[in-house]
Amino acid sequence: CIAYYGITQGTGDGTTYSPSQEVTRAQMAVFIARTAKAAGLDLGGTANARFNDIDGTWQEAQDAINRLASNGVIPSGGAFRPDDAITRAEMATFLVGLLVEVAPGVTKDSSGAILLGVSGSRSVADDRFPDTDDPEIAAIYELGVTTGASAAEVQDRTKPPLDLNYEPDGTVDRGQMAAFITRALAHTSVRPAGVSAQFDGADVIVSVRDDKYQPVSRVTVDVFWTTADRADSALMADGTCSLTEVTRADLSSFPCEIDDTDPVTGNDGDATVEVIGLRRVPAGGATVWAWTGQDGDTVAAGTDPYRFDVAEGDDVGFASETLVTTSFVARKARIGGSVLYTMQLRDIVGKVSTGVNGTDPARWSLSVRTQGVTDPEVQTLVSDGAGTVTFTIGLAARPANVATGDVVVTYTLTPEDNAPTPIVFANGQGAASGRVIFSDGASSIASGEATVFIETRAYVHVVGGFASNSATVTVLDQYGDPFPGAKVQLASSGLTGTVTLDTGELEVDSRGSRRFAYQYRGPGGETETLSVSHGVDSISSSGVAATVYWATDAGPAGSGPVLAGDVGRKQVVADDGSGPVLLAYDDNDRFNLGGAPATIAVFEAELAEALRRDDPGLNLTWSNYRPGSDRRVTEYELS
Repeated sequence: CIAYYGITQGTGDGTTYSPSQEVTRAQMAVFIARTAKAAGLDLGGTANARFNDIDGTWQEAQDAINRLASNGVIPSGGAFRPDDAITRAEMATFLVGLLVEVAPGVTKDSSGAILLGVSGSRSVADDRFPDTDDPEIAAIYELGVTTGASAAEVQDRTKPPLDLNYEPDGTVDRGQMAAFITRALAHTSVRPAGVSAQFDGADVIVSVRDDKYQPVSRVTVDVFWTTADRADSALMADGTCSLTEVTRADLSSFPCEIDDTDPVTGNDGDATVEVIGLRRVPAGGATVWAWTGQDGDTVAAGTDPYRFDVAEGDDVGFASETLVTTSFVARKARIGGSVLYTMQLRDIVGKVSTGVNGTDPARWSLSVRTQGVTDPEVQTLVSDGAGTVTFTIGLAARPANVATGDVVVTYTLTPEDNAPTPIVFANGQGAASGRVIFSDGASSIASGEATVFIETRAYVHVVGGFASNSATVTVLDQYGDPFPGAKVQLASSGLTGTVTLDTGELEVDSRGSRRFAYQYRGPGGETETLSVSHGVDSISSSGVAATVYWATDAGPAGSGPVLAGDVGRKQVVADDGSGPVLLAYDDNDRFNLGGAPATIAVFEAELAEALRRDDPGLNLTWSNYRPGSDRRVTEYELS
């Protein structure tokens, strides 16, 4: 890699590399200056950095030392010690100085602290080796430039260190230097001439460079991929794509073809291509191809697309939202109690363990204000290794200046370092702020106090004009506890067929629940509304309802909004214009998401996420469907 970019020219007559030969400080300055040039950093003309011991060093080394020091890449003035072997600690200083200038993800703040990450998600490098606290060494470790030197016996538990030694006083040979610089280059815009690509854990980054390794903008690129076990079948003997094997990774009209819907490189010569199917890399890994051409070009003999492999487990999962959940379903909590909330970082597919930069934890500010208390309580929440964090909203005792009635406690969550902006409940409603009402009043199921809900299936499959269902109605008091003696009544509407539902007033059990079982005979393709009334001495409407879709089998082709579904059963219900219809899919079918091919895992993740919302907000299109046919390949599109 470093020879390709002209960073090293070998040893002797250039035919040998001498990987075990120690690198001097003067040689390292030359290597860093050449790396800076390859990365597009103009170090300017020769300047005097006031070193008192470099006059006897060869001219390129003198120029490199002075120019690096004048640009702040390395310290200036005094003795440079050009002939000394460079240590591993000094190597870290040289590399961090360079990366601060050429890598967008490495910066220093006004205090000199090294920050890693892009704007809005930067954090201080804080990993620590047992044998050094050097922040520059911590930075190159977190960047993956070094992996440590030897195993360590961890002793100081007050500052949890890594289980590796860095050996900062050890020297660096030419082989190690090449590895250090190669890994550092990965954080810059340096890429080979022509087309290259890499996977950043979520998307494919395609780079186009000219013969001087400079970025080329406004170039159309195309990306396609397949699972690793099918890679050898992706291109046919004549060099064209096997369209039954490859999957387009972007919004192209067709795979392996350049068209006006393909992504275009920006001023940095890069194009970020969303590859939904790789948000969770398939078992066994994947193989990806990237290429460029003129509008209408297709992959053929002589195209020679850039190819690289993505290993299973390489997907990082960059957080795009925070999901807030709680088991608290009551209207009020008792004074003296508390409510627990759990926050989980998520991406488009599901749970992730790190924040928006895919590396570090996320942080939020939690402000809790209690009615009758002047100052809010503020704390910082930090996600753990699983991408979760919990907080509680409680009220130990009634505030002195709120003598009677309910007490309201509100919370506000503010995303801070590395936290995604959206904060939502499972139903899609915002969860960045909320409130808990605390009370010490007597148990009640009066209007505005009771919690009433219906548990039933979202859809029922009607076969031969017959199907059955059940619904459980639960009535709880304002604290979420059963209310002895409560009565409920369940009513059904919207169905034209015959329904055998007991609509009498029935008493709940000790858990506050009553189960209703009933049958339906009719054409199907109908939507039912179940509504509840409740009370003690007299029954009145609870204002609570549930929807049940009585779905028939879908036709061969159709389109309509998603109504319900069950990813576990691999079923989805949509409205084809005549009413709810049911489709059963399997891994033999083909799936698309937003115009791009997707794996069944990504399709199901998007579907499951939508089904958690009150309104799924998705449209399903299908073709070549036949109920009960496992061998038929049905095409599905979610949009």
